[in-house]
Amino acid sequence: MKKLLVFRYSAMGDVAILLPVLKGLLKCNPNIEVYLITRTQFFPFFQGIDRLYPIETDPDSRHKGVLGLFRLFHELRRTIKPDYVFDLHKVIRTYALDIMFRISGYKVIRFKKGRQEKKKMIRTKVLYQLPLTAERYASAFEERGFPLTLPAPPVFELRRLPPNFENLSAGTDLLIGIAPFSQHPQKVWGMEKTEDLIRLIDKKYKAKILLFGGGTQEKTNLEKIASKHENCIVSAHYFGLAEEIAVLPRLAVMISMDSANMHLTALAGVPTVSVWGATHPFLGFAPYFQPKENMIQYEGSDLPCRPCSVYGKKKCIHPSVKCMDFISADAVFLRVSQILGENRTH
Repeated sequence: MKKLLVFRYSAMGDVAILLPVLKGLLKCNPNIEVYLITRTQFFPFFQGIDRLYPIETDPDSRHKGVLGLFRLFHELRRTIKPDYVFDLHKVIRTYALDIMFRISGYKVIRFKKGRQEKKKMIRTKVLYQLPLTAERYASAFEERGFPLTLPAPPVFELRRLPPNFENLSAGTDLLIGIAPFSQHPQKVWGMEKTEDLIRLIDKKYKAKILLFGGGTQEKTNLEKIASKHENCIVSAHYFGLAEEIAVLPRLAVMISMDSANMHLTALAGVPTVSVWGATHPFLGFAPYFQPKENMIQYEGSDLPCRPCSVYGKKKCIHPSVKCMDFISADAVFLRVSQILGENRTH
C-alpha cells in the first residue's frame, strides 16, 4: 500500500474542492492511502471515506514558525513514512516542508497554480476558460502516475440530518439557501439586493430560506435580514459545519456569491446560482459541475475593468462595486425560478 501525503491548508473553498479529487483518486487506485494535512475545522468535508486520513496539526502553536515546521516534518516522517508528498497549496509553509522532505530523499510533487495565466487574463481581459482548481489538483496526481476520474456530485458521504432540522423546516417542502457574503467586498452583492431577492421569492413561493454565513459581523447582518422575514433562518444559530453539510442536499437551490458556500453546495449536488463581481468563473474557480447559466455576471461593454482581480482582493476603482450594481435581483430570481420550475416538473 503506497502512502500519499497531501498538503492543503486553506482557504475553505479550495480545501473543499479537493474532496472529489481525492475520492476519484482513491477509487481509481485501490493500492494507495492518502494522509491529508489541512486545518482541523475542515475535517468534516472528508468524513467516512475509506483510506483517507486527515492528520491533525497545530499551525498556530506547536507547528508554528520554522522550528514548528521542522517538528511537524519529523513527526510526519516518523509516523506516516510517505512514498510521495503532494503540495497542493504552494505557500511559504508548504515550501519549507517540501524542502525538508526533498533533502531527506522523498518524492515531492507541486501542483501548477497557473498564476501567470490568471494574471495575464486580468491584465489583458482576454477571457477563456482556464483549468478548474479540481482539474489542477487532479493533474498533479496523474502526472505522477496516479490516474483518476472526477466523480459527478453529490460527493459528500450521506449524513444523518440534525435532530432540530425537521422543526426548522416544518410548514413547507421547499427549502432555499442564500449565502450573501464573501471574504472580500468586491465579491458581495449587498444586503439590499439580497432582501429584494427574498421579497421576490416570497411573492411566488411558500419557502423556508436558510441564510448562510460565519463570523460575528456576517451573523449580525444575517440576523437583521431574518428579523424582517418570518421565513428566514440563520443557519449558524442551529448548525455547525458538519451539520450544514448534512442539510445542504435538502436545498432546492442555493444563491451564493463567489465563496466557500458556493463550492460546498455545488459539491452537494444542489443547483447553485452564483453571483460574480470582481472575479470571473473563467479564472478556474467556477462551482463544481454547475452549468454556465447558473453563473450570473455582468458581461456588457460598460465595465472594461472586469475582471479586476483573481481572488477579489483589489479595491474597486468606482465609488461602489459597479459589476455587482449592474446585477439586479430580477436577473437572479429569473434563474432561480427557472431551476425551481425544472425541478418541480421532473
